[in-house]
Amino acid sequence: MRTKLHPICAAVAGSFLFQPMAAWAQAAPAASQLPEVTVKADASRELGVGYNPPNAVSATKTEAPLRDIPQTVNVVTADVMRDQRANSMQDALKNVPGVSFSTGDGQRDQVSIRGFSAIADQFVDGIRDDALYFRDLSNVDRVEVIKGPAAVLYGRGSAGGLINRVTKKPGIDVTDFALSYGMWADRRAEADVGRVFADGAAAFRITGAVQKANSYRSQQFLDRSAIAPSLELRVAPETTVLLQARSPRDRLRHPGLPGPSGRRAGLALLRRGQCARRRLLAVAGVLRYRHDQPSLQ
Repeated sequence: MRTKLHPICAAVAGSFLFQPMAAWAQAAPAASQLPEVTVKADASRELGVGYNPPNAVSATKTEAPLRDIPQTVNVVTADVMRDQRANSMQDALKNVPGVSFSTGDGQRDQVSIRGFSAIADQFVDGIRDDALYFRDLSNVDRVEVIKGPAAVLYGRGSAGGLINRVTKKPGIDVTDFALSYGMWADRRAEADVGRVFADGAAAFRITGAVQKANSYRSQQFLDRSAIAPSLELRVAPETTVLLQARSPRDRLRHPGLPGPSGRRAGLALLRRGQCARRRLLAVAGVLRYRHDQPSLQ
């Protein structure tokens, strides 16, 4: 059986058969040069930055990854405290599970960890701070809570754990000011100023806060101020000296319950307009020396 091809179809088929192979291949697009992308990260990033910090210093007294610490450690960073406007230890520790509070007679931080009182388990940069007063957070970079006994590193303490406040230290250029106003005429002003000189040869930082407030209770008020200067000097390439001081002051109306006859201390002091005054002065010095020892292979 013979098939007869139409002349037009034959012409079209011939043009495809005899067309050079180069015509079939599409021209490859010219290679385009992508722009260069540079990724930068600050190696000296403060531990108090972020919501989920990877490291802590309280559990081992050295900076260590939380994943390598075989103990529960909760960290409340400066970013969390700033975004929540936390002004007291109670405000900051609301973020930590297993921590509860009581009134503390209206004159001190009264905290319990896992049901055990932690009134004497308060620390500042690893140094015990068991005085009975309200702690201000203007010079605090983060709050770390260790769950469970930690007497190996910190001495006597409760079985619930301890609370360590890590303070703000020199080493960065910072200028921060904050103002807030809240219920019961709560007014607060904060300042944080720091400078670094001569490529780290010297640095200073000073933080402070002033707060005044009324209360839902008649004749009750709060008058608080705090200042914390610090100075760091590099005396050798791997040796630094850190000097710190802090001076919080509280002026509170007497926190006692008034007696029914008005003769007891509570109502008598309230009537005379007297109040409780507390002033604390703490000074600390730290000498740091870094020694890199090569590992044996």
